[in-house]
Amino acid sequence: MRLQVMKSVKINKTIFRLMIVFFLSSPNVGQAKTILVGPDFTFTQPSAALKQAKNGDTIKIFAGIYQNDYAIIRQNNLTVEGVNGFAHLISTSRIPNRKAIWVITGENITIRNIEFSGAKVPDRNGAGIRLEKGSLTLDNCYFHHNEMGILTSNNQDISLSIKNSEFSRNIQDYSITGSLSHNIYIGTISEFTLENSVSRGTQYGHLVKSRAQNTIIRNNRLFDEGDISSSYQIDLPIGGKAIIENNYFFKNKGAQNNALVSYGAEGMKFKENSLTIKFNSAINEQGKAFLLRNHSPIVAKIYGNSLTNIFANQERRADKNSLWAKIKNKIRDFLK
Repeated sequence: MRLQVMKSVKINKTIFRLMIVFFLSSPNVGQAKTILVGPDFTFTQPSAALKQAKNGDTIKIFAGIYQNDYAIIRQNNLTVEGVNGFAHLISTSRIPNRKAIWVITGENITIRNIEFSGAKVPDRNGAGIRLEKGSLTLDNCYFHHNEMGILTSNNQDISLSIKNSEFSRNIQDYSITGSLSHNIYIGTISEFTLENSVSRGTQYGHLVKSRAQNTIIRNNRLFDEGDISSSYQIDLPIGGKAIIENNYFFKNKGAQNNALVSYGAEGMKFKENSLTIKFNSAINEQGKAFLLRNHSPIVAKIYGNSLTNIFANQERRADKNSLWAKIKNKIRDFLK
């Protein structure tokens, strides 16, 4: 009887091992893999690895310069990260997609330790990244000297999270091109979060511009540099629900506006709107400045801020969609 039991156990162990082999070799299981990119590997350019990658893969790009290498990321659940420092994607020529160094359309994409610079396109919106669909997390990335740092499409299914990253001097010559550059330019997406990051050195444009339905800007450093600097540190032109918390602001004498934050300048486009500005530290270098230029009918919650040469009260501007604004427009049209 004992021998039969032992034989049964051995058979069961054999079946179990065969099941494991079958499970691991199944074409639908265990497919996620790590792809290495660099001069000593099969893939020497990120774009080649991105073409071959499948959903769920991880691409590790060894630190170095990858010049004029462009890609569209369509996969889902993909992680792309620099190794041993930043992998620098630099553009010095025409971008084939006429949009960005990387265009993102996949769900749940994570990009880490990647540097983007030099993006220019004919419509003056050349970006390090263009987020057109899906969801994206940026961690410890660096965007500089593009026409736009990051730019998103207008799509309510998009969400974007940026953390531990820097956006610096994404500019163009406005006097020549007539176009504005922004370090961070967010369209009418669902969610946008900016945390523990730096945005600095814009000219005429904004350090952060967001049309997102929900915007959180927390624990960042947003500051001006140079003789010609930003318009607003933060522009939220169509309202939405926004929290601006625990940031450091510096507005210098080269600024194009005397307010740090603008809200609702293009009218209120969402059903739910609110604005909280709390526990920030802000310095204005010269002249009279306001913390907030409020174009909307809502009353912002402002408290706990440390302000130097800045008025904490809200400078009110007429709501473009208010009844009085519509009446004035009717009168103006009648008198023409």
